[in-house]
Amino acid sequence: MTLPLFRRPPGADERQLSLLGWFLQEVREVYGLPTGDHDLHLLETGRLTEAEFFVRLCDRHAAAGHERIDPADARGILFGRPMVASEVMVEAVRRVRAAGHRTALLTNNAREWAVTWRPLIPLAELFDVVLDSSEVGLRKPDPAIYRLTCRQLGLEPAECLFVDDLECNVEAARGLGMEALLCADGPATAAEVLRRMAAGGRTADKQAPPAGGPGGVPPK
Repeated sequence: MTLPLFRRPPGADERQLSLLGWFLQEVREVYGLPTGDHDLHLLETGRLTEAEFFVRLCDRHAAAGHERIDPADARGILFGRPMVASEVMVEAVRRVRAAGHRTALLTNNAREWAVTWRPLIPLAELFDVVLDSSEVGLRKPDPAIYRLTCRQLGLEPAECLFVDDLECNVEAARGLGMEALLCADGPATAAEVLRRMAAGGRTADKQAPPAGGPGGVPPK
C-alpha cells in the first residue's frame, strides 16, 4: 500500500551508500527467515524499540569494519525519505471492498512507525481488519499471522487473495492455501486484483504482468 522506502537517496555520499548497501544485504539474508532473535524480527514484533534497533545496527556496522555512524544519522540514511501511499492500490482496494469483499491490511512494521504510515491510508474506509506485526507479536512470513488475519476476517485461507511485494510472503500465503499475487508493479497488480475479483473464482497463482506487458498496462 506504500511505495518502497529503500531507494538510493539523491546525492548520497560514500558513507551513506556503504550503510545502505550493508543494511539491504542484511535484510535480504534474514527477512524471509522464520521469526527469531534477529534485531529486524524483534523490531517488527514489538520486542525492540526503534532507538535500540539503530544503536545495535550501528554497532554491527562498525564491528564489520565500517566507519561508525551515529544512530540518529543512520535512521535518516535508511528511513529518511518520505513514505508515500500507492494511490493505484488504494483505489483498487476501494473498488474491491465496494463490490462486497472483506478486506484486510497485514503489515510488518515497527511500533514507532505507525504515526507515519497510518495517516497516509484511509484505513477505516478501506479495511475490515488491520493487523500490525508490532502490535500482535507476529510477522510475515510466519504462517500464524496469516491464520490470525483469516480468523479476524471470518474466512478460510482458500477464500482469500493475498497481495505482497515480497516473494517470501507470497510463498508463505500459498503454502496455507491462499490465492497469492506478487506485486511487481503497482498499476499491473491493481489491474490483476480487479480482474481476479471480477472473475469470481480462483485463478492460477502467478506474478502480476510487468509494466507494458499483457493487457498493455502502462508503467508507473
